[in-house]
Amino acid sequence: MKTIYSRTHSLVNLSNTILAHYNAPTYHPPISQLLKLLKGKTKIAFLLFDGMGQSILNRHLPFFSWLRSKKFLSITSTFPSTTAAATNSFLSGQYPNEIGWLGWAQYFPEHDRIIELFTGKDSLLQQPHITPIELQKTIQYQSIFSLIHQLQPHLNVQQVWPDIRPGGYKTMDEWFDRLNEIGHQEEPSFTYGYWLDPDKTIHQQGVKSLVVKSVVRTIQSKLKALTKQNPDTTYIVFADHGLLDISFLSIQQHEEIFSLLKRSFSLEPRAATFFVKDQQQVLFAKRFQQTYGKHFLLLTKQEVIDLQIYGLGMNHPRFNDFIGDFIAIAKDKYAFTHGTKDDKMPLTMKAHHAGMTKSEMLVDVMIINR
Repeated sequence: MKTIYSRTHSLVNLSNTILAHYNAPTYHPPISQLLKLLKGKTKIAFLLFDGMGQSILNRHLPFFSWLRSKKFLSITSTFPSTTAAATNSFLSGQYPNEIGWLGWAQYFPEHDRIIELFTGKDSLLQQPHITPIELQKTIQYQSIFSLIHQLQPHLNVQQVWPDIRPGGYKTMDEWFDRLNEIGHQEEPSFTYGYWLDPDKTIHQQGVKSLVVKSVVRTIQSKLKALTKQNPDTTYIVFADHGLLDISFLSIQQHEEIFSLLKRSFSLEPRAATFFVKDQQQVLFAKRFQQTYGKHFLLLTKQEVIDLQIYGLGMNHPRFNDFIGDFIAIAKDKYAFTHGTKDDKMPLTMKAHHAGMTKSEMLVDVMIINR
């Protein structure tokens, strides 16, 4: 299978570059040219803007724009190219298969439910089932922040989040203000900042929207002001993935396929896993190819393992719990929907991600104040 998935220049390699810079143990190779650039830097900030992949930047900012002129290199997201997998891979320095974060909603056999990792909701019923903290206990990992703090106890290690986390900031202005405060502090520091946009807006408005253009240009303007006010801080700006406009296909539309499943799909609408009833795998594959083969690449569980599409290293102990008998990876604009009355995705989402297209996978890394 031909992919654009880099094993040397991905989000995982990016975070391992941070570990290498602070002389922490690495899980995978760092990016040598970035590691060289960071040498001697004492105030560093990595800022992740969700969904602001290469395709989004290229669409909404001119080639000669300030932010695009700061491009240092291009990397790839993880597979799947989705926030749950990609951001946690960056935060851990490990691939999705190693940490068990494989998608937005995963099947947990002990609950016999497909549950959203970030919210704890039953994905099909969209009802609360368990607290996210309780759910995530079986897929916890040590963050790169913890590793760095252990080795560099005197380094000022900061994380700046939106209000999806306790103590996070409600508005982009507040978020940037906090980054500015950190930048004005004199001591050596390593800062990680995450912001929800433009991903949040793109999902609702689509990639071509003028609203999205406004959001991206606002981010550029605020970054320019922040970095100008803090010339002694090196800022690395990047994304977890890009997006593309999509159309939904209900998995329940074709009863001859849906009837062969133990339950609806899980993980991601554009990187879906299917648990197939016993002795029905051959028939499922045949019918799926006939119906969806033009739009999705279907891989068996063994092919997924052999190709290591979820990453390198040792699989998480729960990897087999979460991966079904087949994975379907989107080739073009289509995404699956559950087709239930509670499924709001087709009504609320104009764009999505998690597939392996260039629009979703390619991420530019910009460096300011080199």
